[in-house]
This record gives sequence, C-alpha cells and structure tokens, in this order.
Amino acid sequence: MEAKKTPLYHAFIKRGANVRNAGGYFAPIAFSDPRTEHLTTREKAGLFEIFGQFLVEVTGSDAERLINETHVADVTKLPDMKGTYCGILNDKGGFLDDVIVWRVNAGKFWVCPAPHRVNVIVDHLKDAGKNMEVNVVSLGYRYTSLSIQGPQSRACLQELTNADLTNDALKPFEIVETTLNGVDDVIISRTGFTGELGFELFIPTQNAEDLYEAILEAGANKGLVPCGVAAMVSLRIEKRYPIFGRDITEDNNPVEAGLGWTIRAKETNYPGKAVVEALKKTGTDRALVLIEMPEGADVPEAGAALTSAGQEVGQVTSAGMGHSVGRALAMGYVTREMAVDGQPVDVGEVKAAKIHTGAIYDPKNTRSRG
Repeated sequence: MEAKKTPLYHAFIKRGANVRNAGGYFAPIAFSDPRTEHLTTREKAGLFEIFGQFLVEVTGSDAERLINETHVADVTKLPDMKGTYCGILNDKGGFLDDVIVWRVNAGKFWVCPAPHRVNVIVDHLKDAGKNMEVNVVSLGYRYTSLSIQGPQSRACLQELTNADLTNDALKPFEIVETTLNGVDDVIISRTGFTGELGFELFIPTQNAEDLYEAILEAGANKGLVPCGVAAMVSLRIEKRYPIFGRDITEDNNPVEAGLGWTIRAKETNYPGKAVVEALKKTGTDRALVLIEMPEGADVPEAGAALTSAGQEVGQVTSAGMGHSVGRALAMGYVTREMAVDGQPVDVGEVKAAKIHTGAIYDPKNTRSRG
C-alpha cells in the first residue's frame, strides 16, 4: 500500500527533509542529520510532527465511569484539565495500549493512543461502554499533532499565545485550550516524549502548515529547528521510554515494563486488575531494561539475542543511537536476576554491554520540570 501524505508533506519537502514511508505515512526522517537535531532539541528546541496521534473523545454522564473502568489510573482524582499516563489492559494484564488520558471535566475526557492503536482503543471503549450513557469518537484528522521540545520550547510558543505557559500556570500533563498565532481551537499539553521541557499541540488541520511555519519562524532566534523521526527515536531511547509494538505489546504487563507506578490503588475493577496488582507484590520473571553498548559499537538490530555466560537471557526490542551520551543504546527484556544496574550483558556478538534499569540521560527527570 502506498504511503499517505500528511498535511505537512509539502512543508517538509520545501525544507529539504529526507522523507520516507514510516508507518504508512510519508514522514521526515531528518532535515539536517539525526545527531544535530537530537542535540539541538536537548540544548535549544526541536519541532516534530506526530502524525496519527489522534484524540479519542469520551463524553456523557458515564464518561468518568467508563474511563475509570478501562484505565489503570484513578481518574476520579484528576482535576479538570489535567492528564495522566497509564495503560489500558486486556484480561491477562497485557497492554492494549499505553495512553495519556486528560480529564476536561467529569463528562468529557480525551484519550491519546499510539497512532496505530486508535481503532483498537476506540472499539474497546465502545464495547466497554455499550450499556452506559456515553459516546466514544475519534477526533481523527480534525487535529494535526505537533510536538515542540527542549529548554527553549516555552519561549518559542509564548510569543504566539496569550495563554500563560509558565510552570505555575501549566504544570506537567496539564492542558489549555487557546488561540495560537490567531488560530482558535488549539490544545496545548505540557507533555512530550523526549525528557525535556516540552509541549504537544493539537492544531486544527486546516491551519497545520501555516502554524508549523509560524512556530519555526517565531523560534528561529532561539535555536528552534524542524526535526524528524530519527531524532525522536534517539531522544526517547535515552530516557528508556517504551513504545507500543516494540517494547510493549499485548503480551507485556506494566510491572515487567517498569510501569508499575502507573497502577493506582482503587476499588473500581478494570480488565487485568487482579493480575497486575498481584505482580506488583510478587514481582515478574523478566524486566524491560536499557542497555548501553560499548564505545564504538553499532546500534544493534531489534530481536538480537541478549546473553550472559553463553546463556540467552533476553532479546533486544528496540535500539537507537544515544547522541547525548555518545553510545549506541538498546532496550530489551531480561530475566529478573539480570535486571541490575551495571550488570554486563552480551548483545549478539558484542561483549560487555551494560544494563541500566532506568534512564541513562537525566535519570532524575529534572529537565522536563522546566
């Protein structure tokens, strides 16, 4: 099947991006080179398109009930205009997807699935809510999603809106509906997938190209650059952020994926609740870890065997270059005994890689607090 063009396709071509098929859409792999875009995002700011990142809107008198009975988080404790990261699980405790869910108010929620899981999540929520007073719909192409990330991201955006984007006014995972560069109906969320201060934008698709160019123009004197898929991959892997379809699947539960902290104690039942609550107490047989390759080693292939003393202990699920740390990195599941910081592990034919149970870049997550 031929790849589809996103609303920003012509803007990418005009800026000389290396555009290729990524997930069924023509996407910019890089505008300059992945390393430069990665480091510029860490040091200044980068602007990404996250096409296919759609909002699923859940409305009605039973909206809160449906969300609470399908998500591991306790959304009854969320204030309005605040979101949380969590899982939607199957009956075995495996991920249907990891999502961000925002509570707009008690009768309206927005769920943001992975681009290739939107239909799965819409069908799941509709089925779970079939006997409730609730409506579930994907807002789909109504919005195009952009992500502006990096220490200068706030300064770049603030020039274009009267909304207060300061730390006190817009905290992590909070959202605001506002006007941006004269365009109404823009949603700004204090979220991102890079570990930096950042914002994700849902902008009316008919204004996508104009706003994309306006943001880049406003941020040019602050170092803002357009960035592609390759930089996003390397930025997220330094933070050990898992991605659905590679690091987490329907066969992986939140506890082994290192996401047990997203499971909130609540009386409400949801699919897989008994399984994951038990695993939080007993532990799991395997764990998702970050693997630091030796200096000079190439980025390993997904599926590469992880071994110790000649015995297979796991396999690589995803990999990329950690430009901030000067090493190739990988993620993968290993046996519980191997999931120890500093534990050596062999990756394919490469000896003496090192296991990290958390992020290798900014492990205390200070930078995203901005």
